[in-house]
Amino acid sequence: MANDARLIERYEAKYRIPSRLVAPIRRAALAACDPDSANQGGRYIISSLYLDTRHRRLYRETLDRAPRRFKLRVRRYATGGKCFLEVKRRIKGVISKLRVPIPMGAWPGVVLDPRVAADLDLKPRDRKNLDEFVWRCISLAAEPTTVVRYEREAYISRLESYARVTFDWRLCGRAPSGWQLSVEPGDGVWIPVDAPRRFGLPESGVVLELKAETAVPLWMTDIVHRFGLRRSGFSKYAACIEAVDPFRTSAVPSLRQPSRALMGRA
Repeated sequence: MANDARLIERYEAKYRIPSRLVAPIRRAALAACDPDSANQGGRYIISSLYLDTRHRRLYRETLDRAPRRFKLRVRRYATGGKCFLEVKRRIKGVISKLRVPIPMGAWPGVVLDPRVAADLDLKPRDRKNLDEFVWRCISLAAEPTTVVRYEREAYISRLESYARVTFDWRLCGRAPSGWQLSVEPGDGVWIPVDAPRRFGLPESGVVLELKAETAVPLWMTDIVHRFGLRRSGFSKYAACIEAVDPFRTSAVPSLRQPSRALMGRA
């Protein structure tokens, strides 16, 4: 992937938009951006296995908009023999994402068998990130909860050190097959979660994400104003786990009802 940084700190704004807005927003973004290297042939598939506690603590914190919260996930792309272990943290409005690439064959052994992690040849920074991911998994007694899959169209700024525009299409989720993570479209029953009833639009839509460092570029704010975008947020994890495991998540105690909290959660 073009953006293979091991620690990213940024601001992130999400918008749920109808698909008809994608083309004009794309044209506006291309004035400052180029396609991500993985985006050269069009959209690419991302699959992520999310981990949570038995009582879905991380899901509950998303619903309640806890000012300090995080997610644990294992991400895999349609190409390449690696997977990426990620801790995505939010402290108020700032996102930091810790990630470490490992061979696909080392997952899930790095969490379940200490010898697998010890045998990996990693740089010191990656070793530190791996240790934190494993520590969080063990301390939470985390377990697989859902697999999130979508098609991404990504653009990266040629003007700033870090600014990205992404469109996520055809968002769906399914129950996990243990700890395994596959990118194949036929591996299980996938439930669409971008339908109008779940997505909060009159039609199936797209998740637009604008990501930047602390200084948001003017061209990005121009896109927001020009197209009248209203920041609404959308938690892919919350949306998919509610669709995949509705009885379990409906019993999770929260200050808000899950069906209402789905909308507007980052």
